[in-house]
Amino acid sequence: MSDKVQRDADDFAGHSHSWFSWRELSAVDWNAPCTDGPSRYWVRRWSRTHEGSFVPNGLAALPDELYDSAAAKFGEGNIAPARWPADGELLLGDEVYRPVVPAYRDLVPTDGPWQPVWNVMGTLSELHGEDNVRLVVWFGD
Repeated sequence: MSDKVQRDADDFAGHSHSWFSWRELSAVDWNAPCTDGPSRYWVRRWSRTHEGSFVPNGLAALPDELYDSAAAKFGEGNIAPARWPADGELLLGDEVYRPVVPAYRDLVPTDGPWQPVWNVMGTLSELHGEDNVRLVVWFGD
């Protein structure tokens, strides 16, 4: 890191910071699961089609009403999807929510908001080398 970035990092009032080189990021298996079991905070959302069947509609952070529904259906101590029964699912309106073991790709989709960052990092790594291009991230409060 440059001296300025190092000083800014040392003075940052947030939680912490970290960095990844382009070599490390390009070696990630984006299809690998990023949790050991069903996520506590994410569910797979399935939306009802006009024909009445359900199709996957991506990951969703837990809507507040899902906690109440989970407590009513699975018991007060089982509100997080990681604690639902293996075949547990909740219907809310025209959507069904099911536990999911997310892959890294689910959280960082190829065509998502990080795509421009990956494009620039890839180009810079071609010019300067994979170990000389880093993404520095700060985790704030």
